[in-house]
Amino acid sequence: MILIMKYYLILTLFLISSVHATVYRSVDSQGNVIYSDVESEQAEEITIDIAPSYIAPPPPVDIPEADVFEQDQQVSPKYKITLTSPTQNQTLQNPESISVVASISPELNSKREDRVIFKLDGKRVGPPQVALTASLAGVERGSHILLVSVIDKSGKVLKSSKSVLFHVQRRSVAN
Repeated sequence: MILIMKYYLILTLFLISSVHATVYRSVDSQGNVIYSDVESEQAEEITIDIAPSYIAPPPPVDIPEADVFEQDQQVSPKYKITLTSPTQNQTLQNPESISVVASISPELNSKREDRVIFKLDGKRVGPPQVALTASLAGVERGSHILLVSVIDKSGKVLKSSKSVLFHVQRRSVAN
């Protein structure tokens, strides 16, 4: 057993001594830089500094509670918004105006100044508003696509409903 321990000790000392090797640098006749552990006449001994390659990130900074509250206000709610009227593929006969109704969950965040906008055939109808209803007047006959979106105070769209296709039919003047 003692003999085995001696061999381990000798092996360990050998490994430790081989970890620190001398490195030589030389330049050949064609200008190539050569690094080696073998000394030559043109070689110079160099020391290689092994610096750690990992730099730890700075520790997190404690945020005062007032800042946390302000950050929470900036997080946009996960809105779910749908158009409830008109319904998909609904046909309206000779409407003077079309009543548009949307539903949203959760309610609009007034502290963030979130608003809704209605779009008919890709064009905004009216200004941003808090009300979830709108009245469309003078809609021409044919098929139309309606959409409602939630926007923040900068106008960035936070969430949009699925588009609703509806149809307007009008009596012919000849009849």
